[in-house]
This record gives sequence, C-alpha cells and structure tokens, in this order.
Amino acid sequence: MDAGSDPFQIAGRKISVALGRTSRLVSALRPFYETALTHLHGGRGIPWMINGVPFRIDPRQRHLMGQEWDTEVAEFLSKRVQPGDLCLDVGANAGVYVLQFCHWTAPASRVIAFEPNENARRVLQIHIRMNGFEEQVEIIPDAITDSEGEATFYFAGVSGMSRLGEANDLLKETAQHTTVTTTTLDRFCERRKLRPDWLLLDIEGYELHALSGARQLLTSCPTLQIVVEMHPALWPSAQTTIAQWDEFFQETGFRPIPLMGQHNPLYDTGSVYLERT
Repeated sequence: MDAGSDPFQIAGRKISVALGRTSRLVSALRPFYETALTHLHGGRGIPWMINGVPFRIDPRQRHLMGQEWDTEVAEFLSKRVQPGDLCLDVGANAGVYVLQFCHWTAPASRVIAFEPNENARRVLQIHIRMNGFEEQVEIIPDAITDSEGEATFYFAGVSGMSRLGEANDLLKETAQHTTVTTTTLDRFCERRKLRPDWLLLDIEGYELHALSGARQLLTSCPTLQIVVEMHPALWPSAQTTIAQWDEFFQETGFRPIPLMGQHNPLYDTGSVYLERT
C-alpha cells in the first residue's frame, strides 16, 4: 500500500480540501488525525511517496517530507547516484534526501547524515528506523563549517531553516539557540579514511564555509560529485560575498550548474551541481 491507496489518508485529504486546509477546524482536527494514522499503522509509519519512491514516515512530519520534493534535483541525482556510492548529506534535517540516497545506492547503501539540530535528528532517526535503514545510515550531530570547535546554532523545532551564526529572519520570533560542535569535511573524512562519492549540502547560507573546509577532499577525491543548495540572501549574515565565491571557483576549477531553473546561481536561491571544468 502507498499513500495514494491508503483509504484513511484519501479520506483525510478529501475532508481537508472540503473544509479548507488552513481552516481552524482542520488545524484543530489535525493532531487527532495524525494520532489515528499512527495507531492504524501500528507505529510503523504511514506509506508515503517521495518523488515516486515508496517510503514510510511519521505522519506528524508530513510537511517536512514533500511527496514532490525538489523534483529537478531528485531526477538529476537518481540518474547518477550508483549502487554502493558513499553519500554525505550535510544538513539532513528529517531525512527526505537520506531516504532517497538509501534507495538510489541500494542494495549496498552507505549514507552519512550530518544534522546538528537535536529535534531534527530525533525525527531522522525515526524515519531511518521506519524504513529499515539502520545499518546503512550513520547520523553525525556536528555542524559542518571551515573550522573545528564550537559555535552557536539557532533552531526552531524541526525546521530546515535552522543554522549557524544567527537565526533565520523567518524564525526569529520562535528560534532558540544552543552550542554545537563543529568540524570540517576534510578532518572528518581524514579521520575516517573516507572517499565519498557524493556530497549534498543544504546549510542555510554556510555553503562556502563548508566547501572551504573541504579543499583537501576536493583535491584528493577527483570523482567526488557535489550538489549545493545556494542561499544568496543569507550569505551576508555568514560573512560570505559573491567575490569569495568567484575566488573559490577560480581556485578549485568548479562552476555552478543550476538545477532548478535559476537565472544566476550566485543571485538566485536554488540547488546547483558543481561541475569540474
């Protein structure tokens, strides 16, 4: 059974549409609906499609696990990620890409997920367990940047907009902060003697910091392929400039290829593939 054939979910969607998805009544009924879904499926998660692939997820986290999530990026990755590839997912949040990486790299899946938000890690662990990926996925609580140490991390629940440095403007009224351990991709992979095949970065404006801490990896792993979600509006708060990006591309020989129809990847938010020139 998938989400499209689950009669309870079908009925729930019809009622939600009829009453208005954002209505007060639907908002009030949602926790009871989610509890009912949990019990009906024996706590094993509800059937859920992500970009055409069946998984199981916590019904309370449906808003984090879009059924059509970054479809252009998923299509790009699904055609290139190979069975047995080692994938690093930096900023894994609730696991929408972790689950897909496990599917794309099966049967010998190997995924390392970095997520400093404790709330998101709990949800990620649940989704990994619900899909039987405990042996394939390792979760690392460190934040990836350009130095080892500690930093202030701002978060709000399970939001994927949590970040280092300062709270996202959209979360400022609800954001909390904590101290997290930071490391670099170079140090992490050197200690583990890892040669990853794929790197996916989504860290809310700290993309260049993470890549700057991976220069050795970029050189020693010439087959490493990289997809980065670029957040130009957040770069000033991360002390990142477009000139620094231009310098990075010149020094490393990469160029950003837009994957989501951006006109200019250094000015428009969206994922890019870093192609070696």
